[in-house]
Amino acid sequence: MTTAPPRICANGDPAKPGIKTIPCGNGSFLPFSTNPTPTAPCTVCSPDTIVRVSDLQNFPAYPAPTGMEPGGWAIVGLAANFWAGASAQLGEGLLLGQPAQVMFTPTNYHWTYGDGATTSSATGGASWLTLDLAEFTTTPTSHVYTDKGTFTVSLTVDYRADYSFGDHGWRPVEGIVTVPSAPFTVVAANESTVLVAEDCNANPRGPGC
Repeated sequence: MTTAPPRICANGDPAKPGIKTIPCGNGSFLPFSTNPTPTAPCTVCSPDTIVRVSDLQNFPAYPAPTGMEPGGWAIVGLAANFWAGASAQLGEGLLLGQPAQVMFTPTNYHWTYGDGATTSSATGGASWLTLDLAEFTTTPTSHVYTDKGTFTVSLTVDYRADYSFGDHGWRPVEGIVTVPSAPFTVVAANESTVLVAEDCNANPRGPGC
């Protein structure tokens, strides 16, 4: 009988050597440990130990990549779709002087669309294609610009943190880690302007093509 590969709940990235990839099993985080065993008893491994966000200096959470469509532009009065590619992140290092792992799990996404509008969502959103929706369909993370202009869009993601000292199991960290992503610009124009702005033969991916 062939065994299905385990589901992945934290994606490794060679550019971020502090982040590992672990199997998710039945949906619970599986503690893994490549840390050396401490030579002295772990005085902070008691369930009574309180770990706060301020204790996580050795465990950075990385910004989430962002996407939007149509790419970099919007039609006034129609929905522009935004999404974030945040996922669980797992790091290893010293916590309160002991080898530990810390897991960051995204819980909330906060968008600022640059025209005074904001929204918050429990999910990061996805492209229209992924959602099996037609272009310009409203989504939980989409936004409709009502005026022409160039707008700066920004995203911050809230992460819940959990920690584990070796095989002592996962415990919650007090507090929320908020990580901003790089802002980007969106140009909003009227439909007639967008559709005639560029020759689609020259740029098949341009507005209206």
